[in-house]
Amino acid sequence: MSQRRGEEIELGDVAAILFDEFGRSSTMHAKTFHKTTYFIEKRIQELGGDFDLPYFWYKFGTMTVTENSPVTIQYSGDESEVLCSRRTDDLTLSEEQEDIIRTATKQVLEEHDDLDTEGLTDRMYEEDAPYEAQRKYRQLDDFVQWQLYKEDEEQTDFERDEVRRYINEFIDSFPEHEFPEYENDLFLWYDLLSNRLTDQSTTLGEIEDLVELFWSIFSIELAVSIDTGPSVETIKRELGIGDLRKRQQYFRNELRKKEREHLYIEEESDHLIEAADTVVASELEFIETSRA
Repeated sequence: MSQRRGEEIELGDVAAILFDEFGRSSTMHAKTFHKTTYFIEKRIQELGGDFDLPYFWYKFGTMTVTENSPVTIQYSGDESEVLCSRRTDDLTLSEEQEDIIRTATKQVLEEHDDLDTEGLTDRMYEEDAPYEAQRKYRQLDDFVQWQLYKEDEEQTDFERDEVRRYINEFIDSFPEHEFPEYENDLFLWYDLLSNRLTDQSTTLGEIEDLVELFWSIFSIELAVSIDTGPSVETIKRELGIGDLRKRQQYFRNELRKKEREHLYIEEESDHLIEAADTVVASELEFIETSRA
């Protein structure tokens, strides 16, 4: 077998060894793949290896770019499956390169066994998130998810004051000076959440949906504004989004739809609300796909 000594390590090499060491099956969930490959890259570099992982930041941490690699990710609703066509028998690495990858992979998988995927994600945010607002949103989302774990989504009796506290911390941390164009979205979102939390009939599921709405808008900005290497076109292909700004506009329309429903419902007639909702629906030219 020939060896390509001195060449850079590729994603397919790392993925082949990752699946070999993972050992539970020939595949894994996309979020686990994204988070483990992120930390494997860091560990490879610490061990002296030459590997630059193609990735970008998005809703729930980093996403690894898989185009032009033997790795494919298949999505079906909330489920996902990562496949790698390269096997360890196909590798043409030097012994030193393979040893470094395998050592790094074993160490990261040991940490994954201890922390699980969500624990690795928490660590990613704490150590490396470029903005404090990312960490604060993670804490807000984690708290809401914890409430949902304990309670039914139709529950109206939940820790509203704590949700408010996490929202306020996120608002305070948001980098308005860098992203002033998101200020109107941010404060409309805040007003809506304040309104819904004051209304004792609001369910936990409604709060979950609203909490995610502003982040769906802003995480698209994060994907392209945090320069980690991949081009905008590459990011669009990885996310399966044809037009990033149209996707943002869809979520903005959803935010304003909720504004009409909950903040100004008494000031608008039913036929105006229905007409506006028709416009929103007509602008939806894509299917939202859940990504890691």
